[in-house]
Amino acid sequence: MSTALGTAIRQLRSFLADADPQRVTTTQAAQFVEALCEIERLATAGKLLFASRAACSPMVADQGYTTAAFWLAETSKAPVGEAISAIATSKALAELPDTAAALRAGALSGAQAKEVAKAATKDRTAEKELLGLARRESLKGLQDRARQVLAQSASKEDDAARARAIYERRSLRHYLDHEGFLRLDTRLTPEAGARVISSIQAEADAIFRQKHKQEDREAPEAYRADALVALVTGRAMTGAGSRGTGKGTGGARTDTVVIRVDAPALARGHVQSGERCEIAGVGPVPVAAVSRNLPGAWVKIVFRDTKEVKGVCHVGRTVTAHQQSALEERDPTCVWPGCSVSHGLESHHFVEDYADCGTTSLDNLARVCARHHDMITYGGFVLEGGPGQWRFRAPPASARDPVQPFADTS
Repeated sequence: MSTALGTAIRQLRSFLADADPQRVTTTQAAQFVEALCEIERLATAGKLLFASRAACSPMVADQGYTTAAFWLAETSKAPVGEAISAIATSKALAELPDTAAALRAGALSGAQAKEVAKAATKDRTAEKELLGLARRESLKGLQDRARQVLAQSASKEDDAARARAIYERRSLRHYLDHEGFLRLDTRLTPEAGARVISSIQAEADAIFRQKHKQEDREAPEAYRADALVALVTGRAMTGAGSRGTGKGTGGARTDTVVIRVDAPALARGHVQSGERCEIAGVGPVPVAAVSRNLPGAWVKIVFRDTKEVKGVCHVGRTVTAHQQSALEERDPTCVWPGCSVSHGLESHHFVEDYADCGTTSLDNLARVCARHHDMITYGGFVLEGGPGQWRFRAPPASARDPVQPFADTS
């Protein structure tokens, strides 16, 4: 170990051994915290600078660790995922000298360095901008811009793969925390999460209005918790199948999602520099997420020339009542060859994607179950044919053979 590092460790240990927060003034305490935060940033910088090199050391295996990430997680007493991210950031620093210099100066936290490195590795021209944001903006602001850079540097295939990877890693788990609360930890696709949040907020607003009349007021997060329970247990005042009249919602769906996407990006299938595709209140999302039929979604297509907005087109994807009746009569079950699911079917634009045609017509619609809709949206499968001739085409990377046409189900 470096003599300077050893000396610094001994001095810090000596300081902490004698530290008594009650024997210093509040100003001195604030000064100590500022100094310790700087030490923390510098220590994190050193860890990130050396982590990738340390990962190659035989000492890792000699100590019985199967991967460097497990060794770093145990050494730093941090989660394995955090250790994996630290090693990835460390490797990226070799190609990002400006980011490495900012780290050495203590100008970046570990979380900031991770965001900058992840995005700048994909687009080197964005490194200086991101470092500037790290100095001026909050971590969330930096994360939002980093996500935009990643999206703008992706091809249509990368964009679709990212959407598919997010979908495949969706999860929900629960546990009791140390205070006795049941905690939910969920990972949802952005579009699904937006619908969940929108529904919860609409129900929470209805609960607030009811409580307000009774002069029984609580924190907004408490109403959202009550709203989640009400929606899941079927006791909600809003939404389909609600116990109330839905007054105050104007009869609209409670899972309305606003998607802002530039028209060229929508037509191309992925965003480029200066373009955006994002869900209001959520952030940047893959363009592939827009192609998914979001019942009741409100899509804003923005026509722009550089930074000037030329026009905005509001287009709804909702199938009309007459179209829905005809569609249900024609497709009583999922049209996917060999599938007989008849409940919870979703409408799919199978001839021309909604992003291209911008309209909803019966000739362009087919009803499919959620699983097969996911295969189309995230798996690259294509539904072809028509009533009586339905077939699917597997993506090029798949070894599965296309299913032949089957009998008309209408």
